[in-house]
Amino acid sequence: MKICHIVDNARPGVGVTQVVYDLMTADGVECRGIFTGGSDLDARFSGLVSQGTITLAASPAELARALSSLKQDGFRLLHVHSRKSAWLCMLARLSGFRIVRTQHFGTAARDRPKRPQALTRLRNVLTGKSWWIDRWAAVSRTSKCYIQSRWGVPDARISIVWNGIDVDKFTPCPAGRRAALRQQLGLEDGWIVLISVGSLVARKRHGCIIKAFADIPDRPGNARLVILGEGSERPRLEQLAADCGLDGKVILPGRRDDVAAWAAVSDIYVHAALDEAFGLAVAEAMACGTPAIAAGTMGPAEIVEDGENGLLVADGSPAGLSAAMARLIADGALRARLGQTARRHAVQRYSLTAMCQGYAALYQSVLPAPGAAHG
Repeated sequence: MKICHIVDNARPGVGVTQVVYDLMTADGVECRGIFTGGSDLDARFSGLVSQGTITLAASPAELARALSSLKQDGFRLLHVHSRKSAWLCMLARLSGFRIVRTQHFGTAARDRPKRPQALTRLRNVLTGKSWWIDRWAAVSRTSKCYIQSRWGVPDARISIVWNGIDVDKFTPCPAGRRAALRQQLGLEDGWIVLISVGSLVARKRHGCIIKAFADIPDRPGNARLVILGEGSERPRLEQLAADCGLDGKVILPGRRDDVAAWAAVSDIYVHAALDEAFGLAVAEAMACGTPAIAAGTMGPAEIVEDGENGLLVADGSPAGLSAAMARLIADGALRARLGQTARRHAVQRYSLTAMCQGYAALYQSVLPAPGAAHG
């Protein structure tokens, strides 16, 4: 099977970057890529560019040449991950390609600004009933609702394929290695470590996590909060931690390539973002056997089952997060039970194998039957 992935965002530390890379390097599929964006490239994608696996197409002319080359090499299916791809899809469809489009971002927020009704109807006619996309893929039920509410795409044209993670990389730390690995990371063995992973930007609500951590009733002196990531919010978060009297209690190591190790030796994962379609970092922590606290009712809340593999804070409030943190800090047996279930659910539902199998079935459903004439 030959698949070409169209991407306009492959920045380091972005969830979609990891997902596309995993799909492009999956066994049993011959993959190419076309990068149409102008952002920085993750080092792994730069390597694929050097190998000739990914073509950079910054202009319509370069894109047309890339599509022509793909067709000559026998590629007939494009997997589009770009949010700015309508004209690209139309060009490719007219050239005889079949199109699968994954919606990685977006939630059906109630306070989304409304467009004028006439423009909304036109948008839905052009996109929801579009002939240039054979099948839409949603990464969660939240993502599917977004596709339906934003573009009016019929239910029958959308498949849900959960994002996948490497459950062999993100795995529980053996008890005999925990103390040594913690020492390597600068964490003391006796600490109760809460961790959050994500870019230091406002929508991730790391400030809310810091406030909730500061307000934990009778917070034990051995509790520490680690926030992995980098971004424009760092100065504000550092000042907030200081203002809350948390010097030395909140650790900001920056963006790290060894997230799996940090998650595996942590005790509790905390995710406060309210508007995410999936929550890759939540699934990764769960695969490490770390129980998660998730805020809101959208993507991460589909992964975390309250009282089964973690705790949910539906309103996302600092008080709710604080209460959930306090509950898990105080109850080691509960952490262990939730963590065991979290690992099992991650392996069963969110493995790379499950994701790749889901997309393989989706590809087969839109590709012409063997021997059929191509458009």
